[in-house]
Amino acid sequence: MTETALPIPAGVDAGDMDVQGIRTRILEVGPANGLAPLVLLHGAGTDSALVSFGSALTSLGQRRRVIAPDLPGYGETQFTDSPFSIPWYADWIADLIHRLGVDRVDLAGLSLGGWITLEVAISHPDVVRRIVPINPGGVTEKFKFLRTAQWVANHPKMNSQMYRWYARMGRRLTRMQLRSRIIENATALTDDLIDAVLVNSKRPHAGEAFAATQRWAFSLGPEGWSLAPRLPQIKAKTLIIAGRNDKIVPVADSVRASQLVQDGDVRILEPCGHWLVRDCPTEFVDAVNQFLV
Repeated sequence: MTETALPIPAGVDAGDMDVQGIRTRILEVGPANGLAPLVLLHGAGTDSALVSFGSALTSLGQRRRVIAPDLPGYGETQFTDSPFSIPWYADWIADLIHRLGVDRVDLAGLSLGGWITLEVAISHPDVVRRIVPINPGGVTEKFKFLRTAQWVANHPKMNSQMYRWYARMGRRLTRMQLRSRIIENATALTDDLIDAVLVNSKRPHAGEAFAATQRWAFSLGPEGWSLAPRLPQIKAKTLIIAGRNDKIVPVADSVRASQLVQDGDVRILEPCGHWLVRDCPTEFVDAVNQFLV
């Protein structure tokens, strides 16, 4: 493994696509059958398509075509001077779907990706058939250490320094940090996963897109960033998957969100934390496959 590259799982194709002038890394697996393709959106911080979904791509791809992009500002996708707001990401995803040459997709997203998934369903309802937000952002108004997060996001040099420090932590401290915040099951924290997180922490623009998205959200205030008033606009059949032990998005807020959409349901997995896709991979794949019939 090089300092800035992650190994591609066997059977997964990796390539680049131009989306709004941004060179975009796309991972793809699965048969080109009559089922709606599934597009997977990863989370924020040091995440990317391979880091969150690498272990699930081939499992989900046994039934249908599965596509997982690295979002702008993350992974192998080109870093550009972009707005990095949730509405901007939603427009970008709609353009990506059109570039894929399909009419509609099933869209699933984790955390930041879940927030974008909900926004796509609201502002671009024509491109989605069913949606699966996973511990989604945008459904809660209160966060622990909110003022600290605001301060760091508004001080880019400090934010960059934090990611450089993170990249130097090594496996042991990285494992402890992830275990304390977003992972419940210690067995999920394999050396390969820790190494992938460290690789993404060493990228030149690590954390910058996330900080920009945070600044956008914080400028609106809780009432502005919350999707709760707009969730009833979602017409796509929706399954919210929530981790019982999520320390970032309270499970009660995911339940409330599922009740606000027109045709919504919630599935709570336990013991699972915020990084549910990695915490409970088998249960996650089963839940998605059962819903996307």
